[in-house]
Amino acid sequence: MAADPPRGVVPSAAAGGQRLAQVPRGVQCFFGDEARRRRALESQVVSVFEGWDYEEIIPPLYDYAEVFSDPDLQPRTLSFMGRDGGVLALRSDFTSLLAKIAAGRLSDRPAPIRLYYSGEVLRDEPLRTGTQSELYQMGLEHLGGDPRAADAEVVAVAAECLERLGVEGWVVAVGHVGVLGGLAAEAGLAQGALEPLRERVDAKDAAGVRALAEQAGASPECVAALGALIEQTGPPGVLPRLAAALAFCGPARDALAELTGLVSSLVEAGLGDRVVIDLAEVRGFGYYTGVVLRAYAPGAGADVGRGGRYDSLLSRFGRPMPAVGFMFGLDRLAALLDGRRPAASGAPPEAEVVTAAALPDALREARARRARGARVRLEVPEP
Repeated sequence: MAADPPRGVVPSAAAGGQRLAQVPRGVQCFFGDEARRRRALESQVVSVFEGWDYEEIIPPLYDYAEVFSDPDLQPRTLSFMGRDGGVLALRSDFTSLLAKIAAGRLSDRPAPIRLYYSGEVLRDEPLRTGTQSELYQMGLEHLGGDPRAADAEVVAVAAECLERLGVEGWVVAVGHVGVLGGLAAEAGLAQGALEPLRERVDAKDAAGVRALAEQAGASPECVAALGALIEQTGPPGVLPRLAAALAFCGPARDALAELTGLVSSLVEAGLGDRVVIDLAEVRGFGYYTGVVLRAYAPGAGADVGRGGRYDSLLSRFGRPMPAVGFMFGLDRLAALLDGRRPAASGAPPEAEVVTAAALPDALREARARRARGARVRLEVPEP
């Protein structure tokens, strides 16, 4: 008796089952109810995007590798040689690709430009639990216009998406990369010490951050301020304490003032109880220049959405323009909402069986029922 194939391995039909083809790591496949549930989640999110006057864009699946040259992104980008001799890469990030399109194909469109997308990115991710290389994202980009209004709008859109999906207990953590950048410069950290500092801030290691700053000869108030980024995290009420801690450092103080303006607008708009201040949020791509955002919900285990301001990115493609974006991970939303079907995603109606002795008669009847909107399944006896 032949042994069953190992889990994740299927017989190769091309070789009559004699050879085995292993399922590639990181790929995904969905069928039936799960596929419908994911489509329903996607439909509800993009309907909110369209309700805020964002237009859909379907960008190419691959482009020149230079498009995805961000230091945090490039090592995870899957590249290959094109026929023209250039190095091409599979789409590993929507934001960089849309920035190129806005500067090129959409160069004659006046700002602000509001775009949304829904599709997959492919990355060479480390092999660890819960990480795929094939990731489905739904996001938006607000290019140009008043940065203050754009930041607030993006948070409002993200909030409505979470409300529409029925996500419970969600919050949006807001920070600003200029705060840590200003303090790092004030501390006199050498270029090689910036990444260790970011890693310790990301790990919420206040003692380690202080030790690193002290080793660099930072002033006591700078050391205390770096620790405050980690320890003063919470509702908008922490902002005055952070302002006091950062008062000595002009760049960090200015960045916090910009963030405070955004938070004030969100509070006045009724979102204050959904906002968390987190200046230790420093993960993500290196192109962020201002406000950074992450959406969290109980039970998710990680953020379900993220974004931020990237005012320098479009200048790489010849069209300097302020910009901000946000995206949701469909995979994480689907896992979070597992067992809770969105209102728009009921099971399809039962199919009406259409059968006849002759195939033309069955086709004619099936077409007639489809014209009336019925779901049909064609069954014709084999000759």
